[in-house]
Amino acid sequence: MISIKVTGLDKLLKNMKNAPATMKREMEVAMGQSIAMVEGESKRRTPVRTGILRSSIGGSQGFKAIAPFISSIGTNVKYAWLQHEGNFRHRVGERKYMEKGALASEKFIEKRMGEAMEKLANSITK
Repeated sequence: MISIKVTGLDKLLKNMKNAPATMKREMEVAMGQSIAMVEGESKRRTPVRTGILRSSIGGSQGFKAIAPFISSIGTNVKYAWLQHEGNFRHRVGERKYMEKGALASEKFIEKRMGEAMEKLANSITK
């Protein structure tokens, strides 16, 4: 008869039980950093005449919601959609500023999500 003793199995099981809370925490941090990147990239591209639209993205006239697996950012300024779609033209800024800001953030978001998953895996196996 062969007998194998696995050391640390009790610690692994304990870490597995904590995995959902750890994942939630890691994902909230990663999503917060990711949405901040999208906000910055979008604001950088936003057309400006008075600055109201730019400052509203994620601000008091806008919204920013961060959750572990879905987050959002935007504005409630009435003309924002028209500006985004290019119906109004300004000398400074781009049309599709939110879309372009999100696309410009893609590599950062992919990297940050990968880091979050790596931290989760490390916390389970440590």
